[in-house]
Amino acid sequence: MGPVFDDEVLKRTYALYAPLQKQAPKAGVVAQTDIAYGPDARHRLDVFVPERPADGLAPVVVFFHGGGYVAGERSPVPGVIYDNVPTFFARHGVIGVNATYRLAPAHRWPSGGEDVGRAVAWLRENAQRFGGDPGRIFVMGHSAGATHAATWAFMRGVHGPDGPGVAGAILISGVYAALHPGYCSDSPRPNQFAYYGDDVTRWAAMWPFDHVRPGHPPTFIVMSDLEPYHFTWPSIALLDALVKCDRKMPAFRLLANHNHVSSVLQINCAIDDLGFDLLAFVRGRT
Repeated sequence: MGPVFDDEVLKRTYALYAPLQKQAPKAGVVAQTDIAYGPDARHRLDVFVPERPADGLAPVVVFFHGGGYVAGERSPVPGVIYDNVPTFFARHGVIGVNATYRLAPAHRWPSGGEDVGRAVAWLRENAQRFGGDPGRIFVMGHSAGATHAATWAFMRGVHGPDGPGVAGAILISGVYAALHPGYCSDSPRPNQFAYYGDDVTRWAAMWPFDHVRPGHPPTFIVMSDLEPYHFTWPSIALLDALVKCDRKMPAFRLLANHNHVSSVLQINCAIDDLGFDLLAFVRGRT
């Protein structure tokens, strides 16, 4: 039996990392919270800025949480879970943003990708007042959030003819398709029907890895070795599409001894094995 991921694994992982994140450094960061970036109640974001900003405008990283399209919050344990991501960036001179988005089944595809774009548009208009550079916005997503970030980054039908308007995309364990004849023939899951709809014959047109084209934003793919197959093959499929498009490897990390959520929960704590790679990716493109 391969790796599993269920509510019990999630609880145990939170229990492991919550005390580490409570002890993690947070000084020198100022947060402005619960800012509306659109009309829906879930169009909300928090902005984390360095208390002492550097000279000039800083890059911006906006993080989108997971939750299987039907659940999730940007800050389920304030200051501890998922706030650790923008806190890490703000501690290192980057404007960190934590955003949430509309959920299925009330809001189906491509609502998540559209909300990523809505947040990007808001940041392009408002980043400068927080010390951020509107021309250097990076989208970062985990799990369903990575699906939505990739949808915005790669799909012209979603981001439109002007392009996604981002400097790069950081995609952690996203599910970029529900089915694929070359990778997976598993039965679709209820949350996938909730987001993509009941007609599975239409799903293939909604998957971002079939829309990777030259000129796409620089991309950093992250996956973990203890994730079950339904979380791993979509990252491999997206990696395959990027290599075929660009004729070279994108930025990529396979995290050893991590599961589906520990990859994100470790960022900014004492045993962080990913944060500085992400920071180098952002700095290398600004």
